[in-house]
Amino acid sequence: MALTVHHYFPLGSENVGDPLVARAIRAAVRRHFGDADFVDVPVNDRYPGNDRTLGLRGDNIDRANDQADLVIVGGSNLLEARKPRRDGLLGKTGGWGVFTDVESLNRLRVPLLLLGMGTGSSFGKRIRSYHPPAIDEVRLMFKKAFASAVRDVTTVDKLKEIGVHTECTGCPVTFLTDRPVVAADPGLPLMVSFPPPRIVERVGGRAYLRAAMDYVEWLHDHGRQIVVTLHDMGDVGPAKEWVPPGVEVFCTPNLDELIARFEQSCGVVGFRLHAALLGLGLGKPVIPVGVDWRGLAFIDTFEVRDLSTRAHRFGQSAKLRDLTQRLLANDPVLIGRLARAKACFSDCYERFLAGAATKFKTIGAKASV
Repeated sequence: MALTVHHYFPLGSENVGDPLVARAIRAAVRRHFGDADFVDVPVNDRYPGNDRTLGLRGDNIDRANDQADLVIVGGSNLLEARKPRRDGLLGKTGGWGVFTDVESLNRLRVPLLLLGMGTGSSFGKRIRSYHPPAIDEVRLMFKKAFASAVRDVTTVDKLKEIGVHTECTGCPVTFLTDRPVVAADPGLPLMVSFPPPRIVERVGGRAYLRAAMDYVEWLHDHGRQIVVTLHDMGDVGPAKEWVPPGVEVFCTPNLDELIARFEQSCGVVGFRLHAALLGLGLGKPVIPVGVDWRGLAFIDTFEVRDLSTRAHRFGQSAKLRDLTQRLLANDPVLIGRLARAKACFSDCYERFLAGAATKFKTIGAKASV
């Protein structure tokens, strides 16, 4: 009999990375926990409607207790600290990416699994610290969970600051398939993800975006077949303004179409975190770009600073062009490093899930006694 899983994630988000992580999590859960039916639950205000309770609270808790065998929260940037604000009758909320409260968490009786979440910040900003009530909520959610893992080492360190201990297994999208990272046909297009256009609102952001598009133009002028990929429907307008003429732009909210397009590429330049992660998930060589702390956290997790670039550092444009030439030449050092990193974290991820599935079965056996 299939498990009923209530999955809390950024339902309704226009950022294609959010449903992509959800798909990867669900595939992994079915692989280790068995057949499962997933019920979508909006975890925060990325949901565009006003017809549902947001988050792990209120009547969502009642439904989970009555109907679910398992509750999953993850992945995406749900551990990113926010400015708290009032939220009507439900009180103060929004201090982090999961809308919840201590009372609701204490009422949850269903086994809770936390997977694939991370922290981060916008371009040119530091990672925020947690403040009440988020501190108590994060601590209690991790305490309630029978198993938890996060997507990067930076998130592990930020959680330690508030007394929460967990492990890093990488982002689930990295393991969308078990294919190793291998050399690709250089005749296929190179995917270059469009940087988050909101960076133009930050100091240095406009200059950085212009440098990124100069890089795209350099590739185009040298006869490289490239595709600029958009990862948020809100990027369509800015892309029309910024992407050089003659360069193909690809945008779709359909995950199957997105994955199929990345399949037909020789590699990925990841100005967007989940573009690089999807490339690795499909076994493609990638060049990670640290536009913000999400990207930098991935770079530190995979220990590939020398195979990546970051904003606000001198000489990064030249480094990016050199790395691109190495990717297009199927440099064995670059590919080998990425392949070993994926294999290492894939082992960690699969061990974590296998252990979580064993714990879950034990919980179910005890409950039936």
